[in-house]
Amino acid sequence: MTKTSQKTVLITGTSKGGIGDALAKEFHRKGLRVIATARNLAKVQHLKDLGLDVLALDVVDPTSIQNAVKSVETLTGGKLDILINNSGSGYSQSLLDSKADIARKMFDVNVFALIEVTKAFSPLLIASKGKVVNIGSIAGIIPLPWAGYYDASKAAVNHLTRALRIELSPFGVDAINITAGVIKTKFFDNLDTPRLPEHSLYAPAKDLIEPAMAGEGLEEAGMEADVFATAVVKNVLKSNSTKDQWVGGNTFIIWFASTFGWATIWDVIVPKLFKIAEVTKKIQAAEKSK
Repeated sequence: MTKTSQKTVLITGTSKGGIGDALAKEFHRKGLRVIATARNLAKVQHLKDLGLDVLALDVVDPTSIQNAVKSVETLTGGKLDILINNSGSGYSQSLLDSKADIARKMFDVNVFALIEVTKAFSPLLIASKGKVVNIGSIAGIIPLPWAGYYDASKAAVNHLTRALRIELSPFGVDAINITAGVIKTKFFDNLDTPRLPEHSLYAPAKDLIEPAMAGEGLEEAGMEADVFATAVVKNVLKSNSTKDQWVGGNTFIIWFASTFGWATIWDVIVPKLFKIAEVTKKIQAAEKSK
């Protein structure tokens, strides 16, 4: 494959050990020119060592985004075949205890940056009639307690991708949403250990809630990141890609419930998964003891 015919993919958030890292390696194996980005280039040095292009990109910094666009224009001659919006941030906290400033920062990364990066690279994508791929989550479908703001940010990704698909279609650019299930990554390791505030209304049940906030037990249902990457890359490289791809641990049951269930089905399923009845008992017992 010559440089002139070699397709180029840019991936945001490719720090070692994450989904972006696995995607970068898989696209590279498939023969694409991969531009792996991260805020800190030290975290993508391993990809550079493998022969991938690496680029500093902070997705919430307009100057960094514009600099990245200029660099890609120079590298590719003004085209970009695939943009993977993978950068993401998390926030585990009960909504009653949440802090709006932290939630806003997360939305900046998960939601607003996704559009800002796509806008900036749109001329290059239009030039190649390329594809935008946004990494969503089952958290945008199922209302996970103690992570409501994160859930909402991923629900926004789902909807924005559908809107992008329609709005970009006049230019021959496609938009694909990946509804990612549970993947074995360092996602929770990269978060500060989530804790309920000392005076939280939920404090009597913190022994149940805090492990859930930290993602305890999810690893068992997780898909290996390289397996996830293989499935995603295979779909993206198809001429007629699946527009809404579900891949990862627990995706089938959530897809099935959301597709065939009634509107409030999660009110039945989620409380059982997260032991809400036990949480309620602990809170009520604490109230009675006052």
